Amino acid sequence: MSDFADKTRPFWTRVIEFVLYSFCGWSYEMVAEGILAGHIVDRGWLHLPLCIIYGFFSIVVLWVFRPEKHKPAQVFFISMAIVTVMEYLSALLIEAVLKRKLWDYSRWICNFQGRVSLISSLIFGTACVLLVFWAHPAINKFFNKKCSKYVTAVLGIVLFCVVAADIVYTALGN
Repeated sequence: MSDFADKTRPFWTRVIEFVLYSFCGWSYEMVAEGILAGHIVDRGWLHLPLCIIYGFFSIVVLWVFRPEKHKPAQVFFISMAIVTVMEYLSALLIEAVLKRKLWDYSRWICNFQGRVSLISSLIFGTACVLLVFWAHPAINKFFNKKCSKYVTAVLGIVLFCVVAADIVYTALGN
């Protein structure tokens, strides 16, 4: 069982982590797209600065891997495969439900149907290694030492409500 799947960790800590990783994904997308497009393009679907797909993918990767049990090369290659498959399936689902493409790799080399690409998969594999071995342990250390359970619960509840409201508001076409 990974640290992320540990049942003793408060649910609201997970919510905060999900939002934080979603924000990091949005930030990455803004920088990457800004460099590629030459200007700032909002890559989020929500009104908040979040790409929730990164939050979901981070949860899956953290559920699978533990730094003390896995080597960086294992995390890189296995997470690269997991995230690539999840990204492809997510693209199909999003296109079917929303009737639009939220990303398109068709101008990238080694892409498949514009939904996934070798370059993005390599980037995500690298990001997963950083997540598992550096970012997530640092965040856990911070929560364990600096945040009371009360503060964590209140912040988690607020973030959950705000993100849920934005998802509903955005899904309704606003």
